[in-house]
Amino acid sequence: MQLIDITRPIHSSMAIYPGNPAVVLEEAATASNTSSALTRITLGSHTGTHIDGLSHITKGAAGTGSYALEPFIGEAQVIAVDAETITAAILPKTAVERVLIKTKNSAVDINTFDPDFVALDESAAQELVNRGIKLIGIDGPSIKKKGVRDRTHAILLDAGIVIIESLWLNTVEIGSYELICLPLAVDLDGAPARVVLRSTK
Repeated sequence: MQLIDITRPIHSSMAIYPGNPAVVLEEAATASNTSSALTRITLGSHTGTHIDGLSHITKGAAGTGSYALEPFIGEAQVIAVDAETITAAILPKTAVERVLIKTKNSAVDINTFDPDFVALDESAAQELVNRGIKLIGIDGPSIKKKGVRDRTHAILLDAGIVIIESLWLNTVEIGSYELICLPLAVDLDGAPARVVLRSTK
């Protein structure tokens, strides 16, 4: 069975959402006969491929440490949407509780931030809640459109749906996979994650 890494690599020149901390990799110690190499890493909690916690949008709410591991591992469906904004009316049918959305976001330069990235609107978020989805992933830097003030995050997070943002689905075909998503074990508003798909064919 094939393993497909759909994580955006973290490095100092990667694409960062405007206003988020830049990635800084600083050598703290050099390997030698008497010492080991050590690197100081500085990055935001929503860097690269990551999950959102409810505290991302609600002060004092639960963070990423409140999630059980079960939603992050299991059968997932990759669907494709060709639109600038994903609405309920154009959201493809889904058959499982974990859904990953592939859009034109995965066709641009992986290290360039595109302010016109594809994302969901409130109607699509509510439709996912109505379908009983437990986890939703998208290849854009956010589940909602940049510059739009709406409740897309709140609709999903308030329903207990796990959000994975900034996936890299460029070479992934639509279909069924096993999802393995392991966020860092930190209780914050967001947590970087390593995400892979395992082909079930």
